[in-house]
Amino acid sequence: MEDKKWIIYIPEFLPPVEPQKKILDPIAQLKTGEAKNEADLIYIINSVDAVLITLRTMMTRTVIEACPNLKVIGKYGTGLENIDIKAATDMGIPVTNVPGANSNATAELTIGLILAVSRRIQEGKNHIKKGGWRDDTLIGFELMGGTIGIIGYGNIAKLVIRKLQGFEVKKILVFTESKKHEKPEFSNVEFVDFQRLLKESEIVSIHKTLFPQTKGLIGEDELRTMRNTSYLINTSRGGLVQEDALIKALRQGWIAGAALDVHEKEPVNLDNPLLSMSNVVLTPHIGASTLKTRLHSVTIAAQNVADILNGKRPDPKYIVNPEVFKPE
Repeated sequence: MEDKKWIIYIPEFLPPVEPQKKILDPIAQLKTGEAKNEADLIYIINSVDAVLITLRTMMTRTVIEACPNLKVIGKYGTGLENIDIKAATDMGIPVTNVPGANSNATAELTIGLILAVSRRIQEGKNHIKKGGWRDDTLIGFELMGGTIGIIGYGNIAKLVIRKLQGFEVKKILVFTESKKHEKPEFSNVEFVDFQRLLKESEIVSIHKTLFPQTKGLIGEDELRTMRNTSYLINTSRGGLVQEDALIKALRQGWIAGAALDVHEKEPVNLDNPLLSMSNVVLTPHIGASTLKTRLHSVTIAAQNVADILNGKRPDPKYIVNPEVFKPE
């Protein structure tokens, strides 16, 4: 016990836990348990040396500035919208995450959701349960020869595009502000403006980071622009889609259906109208939830925290704010 000079707060371990404990137990005392509110969080962590958190723990400027001993903020996964990066940087605190660790798993789920909603797989099950069988009410959309819209061009989007090649889609339209000068990997990929993507795509799949400027990216105007035979897929962040507008669009037939792994409010309220819509497929934010991805992700997340506490600099791709480090 005398060798454990650090205190690390992990409100909720993402399983598997043992690989993380193998890394962290030898160097630190681990505190667990979720805080009830911001004041409770500050009380819990005001003397800790590090935190390793999911999206559920809000590291605001108030919280960060109230923790003078904090030496690193570690994040499971990629999303950082619950951490005030500027406040951490102002305080000289490194923030780490695990970009790319969940890319393949999320891309695979995206393909699964596209097939589930466009081939009406869940509707088919419900049809059987009601005593129905094969009939024209379950005619779906075929990917071969289709036009797919991809919003964003990061790791996950590129993997989705690569996997779609096996389905022999005719055209993949990509909207990106920051990477439109890159040369696409495949000849059927074309960078287009946002409006054209919405108007021409039979599937629109969102792969954007949630920032204040991208919140509500898909609202009523965008949904009205889409085809009434098209499907919306979201495996990025729920806040990118205005849920009230989506519900209206589905009820009034502006689009054919939607498949969502992420939601504006998580967990989803049981009275949410999306739960009762036959043309909607929902999953509970499981994009990264495969054994292979989870083991890889939690191990890197724990190692990032351990490295910084031990005076080592992690791989640069895991450091969100490298400016807090002195030049080597």
